[in-house]
Amino acid sequence: MNNFVSSEDCANSVIFDCTADEKAGEKHLSWLKSGTNVVTANSSALAGPLEVRNEIKNIERAKKANYLREVTVGGGLPVISTLRALLNSGDRVRRLDGVLSVTMSYVLHRIAPPPGNIECSNFDESSTKGAYRRDSSISPAGGGMLAKPFFSQAMREAVALGLTEEDPIKDINNEYTARCLLVLAHELGMDSKYDVKKIQSLGESLVGQDVQSYSEIELDLDAKMKDRVASAAANGCVPRHVFSIDVKTGEISIGIVDVPQTHIFAMLPPSCECVRFFTQRHRTYPLVVQGPSAGPDSTASALLADLLNLMRKTGGPRPGELSRSLSSSILS
Repeated sequence: MNNFVSSEDCANSVIFDCTADEKAGEKHLSWLKSGTNVVTANSSALAGPLEVRNEIKNIERAKKANYLREVTVGGGLPVISTLRALLNSGDRVRRLDGVLSVTMSYVLHRIAPPPGNIECSNFDESSTKGAYRRDSSISPAGGGMLAKPFFSQAMREAVALGLTEEDPIKDINNEYTARCLLVLAHELGMDSKYDVKKIQSLGESLVGQDVQSYSEIELDLDAKMKDRVASAAANGCVPRHVFSIDVKTGEISIGIVDVPQTHIFAMLPPSCECVRFFTQRHRTYPLVVQGPSAGPDSTASALLADLLNLMRKTGGPRPGELSRSLSSSILS
């Protein structure tokens, strides 16, 4: 593919990888070595062997090529760029935590909704003069769905909404979130002792890594999560899928955590993700990045933003101007 992209007539070549394909991810390093810039939504290279991660880091430091990967963590949310802005400004990052699985965010919100969720949605709808729009397709308040479904029923909703694959086992066994955490650990310079499987093993998972198919454990999860929701409610909590990266201790964890019903993780809207940044400047009140991460619009806009950032960095004889319209951005 690189032979069709690179040209002596073009100062800067770019390859987009909008897949989640591991075979495509294996090509990233060779593309970068050839001087081709890569804009990717595919995390498999940075979630791969340490040697590959280190080579990518060396290429970036030598400025041989640019590897733009905002979409690999949080989809359309500016998680990596926010982290870099904090570090580049001289702030010291102490801890990151939050919710990085859009599937588990949706499912756990559906089976254990926080109190006051509908009231908050109604308030936003009436007070923002049309800026807020309730999305009934991904909101329990929208009607047309079971008020409080079983885990398996909520998972089927997530599949139907395109939030996960037909077999969501990689969401349930923490593999997808572990990949995101390895990318963040790479940004923080603390990934040398970790790989995806090790991160998966460091927290509570609903299933073991040896389980190959969701259908094997579907009914067991219904009973297990019904008890878990009841146990959490008895203590004024709801279960949520939470990760943490402690920079000071070097510890990474991920799993189901019971959080108070009014906590930001509990109130997180369905299918949204959230990352909190605890830093030297943001200790008492962390900086929070939150919002919907799934969907073609969010992903496409984040990939476009990466491309425009690349254009600003590399310049060239025809840098281009960005024209904005109500519905799109056009390069001219």
